[in-house]
Amino acid sequence: MEGGDIAMFGRAGQACVFEGLIASRPTGAAGIKSKFYERSKDWDSALKLWKPNDLPLKSLIDAVNRLNISTEVITFLPQEAVEHIYKWLVRKGVTPVVERYETPEDYELDLRYNRSIHTVYVADQEVARILGMRATVIPPTTAWRN
Repeated sequence: MEGGDIAMFGRAGQACVFEGLIASRPTGAAGIKSKFYERSKDWDSALKLWKPNDLPLKSLIDAVNRLNISTEVITFLPQEAVEHIYKWLVRKGVTPVVERYETPEDYELDLRYNRSIHTVYVADQEVARILGMRATVIPPTTAWRN
């Protein structure tokens, strides 16, 4: 409570999907190698092969570090990958919250009640269709505006 105001305040926030937007799966021989690491649950080795998408990653870093916008990174990868995605992001210079959901439909259910997330940046039109009006499709070669 400040100045006699007893209203609850929450920080307006945003979210982005890790796979496809912040980083892309490798292709070719590196893709096969990455799949092997993923199946053996060696996520550190697998994520080292993923290609960081420069402009969305810079937008994420700018939002969290400079603008202090509450930003969550959402992933649909297995639960074992969450800690490793966080470490991957820390090495890039950003420390957002990393949340894991089984499917985009599961995230959409929670998003209905989480009013603090105003925008969800995704790289896939199908995921945007599932998430609804708060989803914004951003190609992995484009920065988003905060």
